[in-house]
Amino acid sequence: NNISEPVLLMEGSYFIDANYSALKLFNMSSVDELILLHPAQLSPKYQPDGELSSIKSNNHIEKCYKDGENNFEWLSKTFDDKTFLVEVNLKKIYINNKEIIQSILKDIEPIRLLKNELLKQKEQLEHKDNFINEINQTILSTSDGNKDLYDSLLLLEEYKKALDESSIVSKADLNGIITYVNDKFCQVSGYTKEELIGRNHNIIRHPETKRDFFTQLWNTISQKKVFKGIIKNRKKNGQSYYVDSTIIPILDKNNDIVEYIAIRNDLSPLFEKDKLIYEQFTDELTSLPNRQKLLNDLKNCISPKLALINLDRFKDINNSYGIEIGDKILKSFAKKLLIFKSTNLNIYRISGDIFAFMAFGNFKINELHKTCKNLNTLCDKESFIIDEDSFDISFTIGIADYNEKLLTHAEIALYWAKKINIDIGIFDEEMPIYKDLKRNIELTKDIKQALKDDNILIYGQKIINNKTKQIKYETLMRMKLPDGKILSPFVFLEHAKKARLYPMMTKKMIEKSCDYFKDKDTVFSINLMIEDIKNEKTINFLFTKLIETNVANRVVLEIVESEGIEKFEEVGDFIKKAKSLGCKVAIDDFGTGYSNFEYIIKLNVDFLKIDGSLIKNIHVNENIRLTVLTIVNFAKVLGIETVAEFVHCQEVQNVVESLGIDYSQGYLFHEPEHLIN
Repeated sequence: NNISEPVLLMEGSYFIDANYSALKLFNMSSVDELILLHPAQLSPKYQPDGELSSIKSNNHIEKCYKDGENNFEWLSKTFDDKTFLVEVNLKKIYINNKEIIQSILKDIEPIRLLKNELLKQKEQLEHKDNFINEINQTILSTSDGNKDLYDSLLLLEEYKKALDESSIVSKADLNGIITYVNDKFCQVSGYTKEELIGRNHNIIRHPETKRDFFTQLWNTISQKKVFKGIIKNRKKNGQSYYVDSTIIPILDKNNDIVEYIAIRNDLSPLFEKDKLIYEQFTDELTSLPNRQKLLNDLKNCISPKLALINLDRFKDINNSYGIEIGDKILKSFAKKLLIFKSTNLNIYRISGDIFAFMAFGNFKINELHKTCKNLNTLCDKESFIIDEDSFDISFTIGIADYNEKLLTHAEIALYWAKKINIDIGIFDEEMPIYKDLKRNIELTKDIKQALKDDNILIYGQKIINNKTKQIKYETLMRMKLPDGKILSPFVFLEHAKKARLYPMMTKKMIEKSCDYFKDKDTVFSINLMIEDIKNEKTINFLFTKLIETNVANRVVLEIVESEGIEKFEEVGDFIKKAKSLGCKVAIDDFGTGYSNFEYIIKLNVDFLKIDGSLIKNIHVNENIRLTVLTIVNFAKVLGIETVAEFVHCQEVQNVVESLGIDYSQGYLFHEPEHLIN
């Protein structure tokens, strides 16, 4: 929210967050209105090229995921259907190891309107000189004949109309006193005709325009010459405006000056455009070029190299001393960076506490590395003195050489340098983090393809009642790759969560499990994680499917024990709703790092599934056997049945039965198999 540009974040193809500027741009009052909207929902149905917004936006998002970054123009709309043109910069970033798309918008609708206005002004300027030349020719060609004189006067009147429509026109006597103004003069200056006529032209003079300028102007027109120039004037309300002025001395038949006519065109939109462009490409706090300017320069400069400079633990300074002190440090740091600016080295502030060196042309990567080391040395020697407080600022730098994905590579180098705690990291494709990134990209593609091709499979493993030998099933998730290889959740589950694809995979499991067992008289279980319980859409889908397939009284919902399960209100409410439908509830993997007997009492569950890490060695480790015995006795007191996981041999099963555990599950009895209707 400290960034002035509108910024939105997306996971997959849906918005998940935005700053205040973005909400204001789309006329929204809160982030809640934005969350889970698709970009096409904030766009007209068709883009200017006739392509559907829904298809075109998906293509842009897919390109960003593939290439790491994507820039384009886009026609957007607010909630009240007001359309406007924006320049979009999509960039793939990572937040808490999650793949996110950052979308930075630049509203270019005002620039587009200004451009059209300037084209109109240009046409008017081109006509102006033609009008003046024709006026002179008309005056010269006027004869004594009444008819010719009448025709000439009519023609002059038409020229006057044209000038009044296109330009700011005034006349003055030899002393500079205004004798005539047209409507456009009044419109632009804010004065009425009554306020202007009879006054000197200095009524609109801007105090910043020096007297020498007007001295030169009067010298020119007094010598019967035409003056041309751009003049800064002041409106009645004090605002400035710029005019392209042509002042012509009007001569009588004796070649004496009788008056002056001034024809002006308002250039304020052009100057405002320049100001707007400057503001859009300049960081307000440090006056350094900003991220948008860097992106433009990366496109236009020859052989660019990039160094990203991230101040270490700068958030701690803001939290401890306040944002005002933090801003002063950023300004002071920006001044130090400018020491290194040269013909082939530009300085930028990218965001918050991140700055950049962008070298180009014949500035070599090793020279950039040396410059970064010199910066480090300089800041090691000199502390930052802010309001009598001394600050020792350190920073981490990521450097990348010329490449199509230069900014992404520099960010990877920066992240890697922070991870291994070095001052400067230089991008290398052999970096483990880069290899992991490429693997993650491939895995994300595989998960998306599996969802698309319906290759999220359900496997089942038998659970045996140790007394009656009755069988029930636990459903397990597997993913099939295009080459036929089957992956277990151990490979893809955590990444699916980071990529926000996990909820879709859970829904697939719920749907397939319920459909498979709906016509079978068998008890089965479905695994759920805390993330599922917190996801209202997933839980609504689960309960709807259980009712639709009429299997609620035969399903056991296994909640995987993890951090956050102790939040009784959220989990407890889910369990109450599930039990009201007839479901039973199990705590899976009990005995791992988050185990707590107290919350088991409060949650009112039906089964405890004892984690396989305890069961697999129970026949050779007495301490583990005693631990499991404690869990079993605790469960019996509460009337909770127990399940031993990972029973892989008969010796383990013998101990399990001796401890009175109710159910056994593992490869001794059954390897998971694909469940197909």
